[in-house]
Amino acid sequence: MKMLQRNISMLCLIAMLFSMTACGHNTKGEEAPVSYVASFFDIPDTVTYISRLLISDNKAYVCCQEGNEVSYLAAISIDDGDFQKLPLVMEDSTVLLDFGMDQHGSIWAVCKDNAGGYSLKKFDSSNTAVQSVDLSSVLDATVTSSSGSEIFMSMDADGNICIAAKCGSIYAYLFDSNGEFLFDLNYDGNLMTTITTGEGQIGVCATTTDRANYNLLTVDIDNKDWHKDPIYLGTTAGLFGGSTNNFYLFDSSSLYGYSAGAQEGKLIFNWSDMGLNTSDVHVCELEDGRFVVLAASSNQTSVLSYEIGVLSKGKDDRTELSMVSLTANPSVVQAVSDFNKTNKEYKIELTEYFPYEQNVSDEEWDNAVLNLNTKIISGDIPDILDMSNLSVPIYHNKGLLEDLYTYIKNDSEINMDDYFANVFDAISIDGKLPYITNGVSISTMLANTSALDENGGWTLDSLEKVLETSGLNSISNLSSTSFLEIMLQTNDSLVDWTSGECFFNSPEFIELLKFAGKIQESSQNGFGADLSAAVASYEAVYSAYQIAQYRDSYKGNVNVIGLPSSHGEYHAIKPEVKIGISSSSKYKDGAWEFVRTFLMMEHQESCYLLPFHKGAFDTVMQAAINGNSMWTFLYEDGKITQEDVELMRTLLSSVSYAVNESQSLEDIILEEASEFFAGTISVQEAAEKIQSRASLYIKEQM
Repeated sequence: MKMLQRNISMLCLIAMLFSMTACGHNTKGEEAPVSYVASFFDIPDTVTYISRLLISDNKAYVCCQEGNEVSYLAAISIDDGDFQKLPLVMEDSTVLLDFGMDQHGSIWAVCKDNAGGYSLKKFDSSNTAVQSVDLSSVLDATVTSSSGSEIFMSMDADGNICIAAKCGSIYAYLFDSNGEFLFDLNYDGNLMTTITTGEGQIGVCATTTDRANYNLLTVDIDNKDWHKDPIYLGTTAGLFGGSTNNFYLFDSSSLYGYSAGAQEGKLIFNWSDMGLNTSDVHVCELEDGRFVVLAASSNQTSVLSYEIGVLSKGKDDRTELSMVSLTANPSVVQAVSDFNKTNKEYKIELTEYFPYEQNVSDEEWDNAVLNLNTKIISGDIPDILDMSNLSVPIYHNKGLLEDLYTYIKNDSEINMDDYFANVFDAISIDGKLPYITNGVSISTMLANTSALDENGGWTLDSLEKVLETSGLNSISNLSSTSFLEIMLQTNDSLVDWTSGECFFNSPEFIELLKFAGKIQESSQNGFGADLSAAVASYEAVYSAYQIAQYRDSYKGNVNVIGLPSSHGEYHAIKPEVKIGISSSSKYKDGAWEFVRTFLMMEHQESCYLLPFHKGAFDTVMQAAINGNSMWTFLYEDGKITQEDVELMRTLLSSVSYAVNESQSLEDIILEEASEFFAGTISVQEAAEKIQSRASLYIKEQM
């Protein structure tokens, strides 16, 4: 279904993966030359997906879907948000996939009927279909036979039409202004979208050869080919045609304008500053310099909910609260946007070192952390700090963070009985609450009880026995490296962040390293693996669908046995975000007004992981039982039962430990450990090398 396919790009963010190298646009330190203010209008809740936004005669035209069956074009007034369906005359069974408007005001639309046939239709000013082009003889069989094909269309300044299909690689079909087929083009890359540039050319946004970054290809109509010099885009979450600029790029954090011939964009505005939603984004520019932004918000219980924003030049006089993030999770950007849209007194100014979808080298990441720490040491501390990728104990021990328990206690609208209170206990340090989160995943292990029955005694010895009796690859989703990484994140005895000491040459760690070296990477790893072949599996549980998946694989014999340790089983939570307040902020009450939103039921319903607000948890779980969860498309055959929900509830209520994250430190340890795993050095040598490098790193952080 097209609606869900487009959502995948956002949902993949949940995996917490970066996907690219440094790019030609940068958010850090760059200031927008013009200030904007936004006004908003709601789109009817019945609209579940929008495939295109175009502007004509001070109206926004959109291609809408309602559910899986109904599609139509609508016109939205830019001045008051009045939403009107266009009464296009066509068969009831026809689905509109995309559309364009020519210089005469006629609408061209690519359509699909219930028999799977594609057509290109032209509608005149009276909304009557005056031409229909059968595309069956034009489109490749690969396109017409694939249920997963996505179809886009755009028109150039002369009325030429491009219909492009995303189907493994890119298939583009060109027609003249009368609907006559001209030629076709192919490109070995994934298609994001098509646009009309400010120069009037047809543009196709496609992945580069590494399938991680993006290029803008433009069509050379005269030579029936792509123009020779594509524009490298790098990180791209959305691409849109322009007028003042040739085109605009959205990188999940900001909008950039590219002038004709430019290889780099200039910052137009930061997304969250404007209070804009972050899912399924569409942007158009008006002739008077205003921008129209159509975007959606989503939660775990429903499809997209849209609104349209009109951005005009103007000044925002609210008090600014500074916030810094190395790379902001989409739920953080959405929370900032929501706050900036609704709060009358304060505005969050979010600074990101890297857009969320951008991958960076270890050196770039370490330099960013060093830069941030240097600023903090010099007294340049933001009001709000996103510590999702930072080592919280360092900042806590330096007294840089407020104890948020005090704020919760004094907030009359927050009742601790409404939450799984053990989550607060797990993320606390020395009885203080250094940050707030909105959802968690749970690091644990699930077992097939018909092959492995552990109750309260799941130790490293137990795990070793399983590997000896059932085979070295009998635990799925586990390898030497991943096991060591899990143990590092969930063992607080190896580093004392108060004294700055570490103990990686201790007998305890050496035994842990030896044990990790015995584990072989299971052949049953990753999403979609045959879990039934293993007796147990490591999982970061974020959805009841995972419980159902193991229940099915283990034929009902599933039990959550926790992570192994010397003192028996335990489960560890990994917070989705970590948002704290600086102890030196001048606007602590204003900062709390923002931070508290992460605890609200409505926000936790929209986070990507498990909400720990009990009401939000119940809502999300009931949606999963009803088949309305955002995770349904990943687990299409999964059926959630009340038994799965209760196991999920028991698991969430039993966690008492939070994952400790220090990415740079983990990288050091895993790099040195890899030599031992490869057999090039002894375990003692690896431990000493780790101790030496880790000690130096920790001292630098202190």
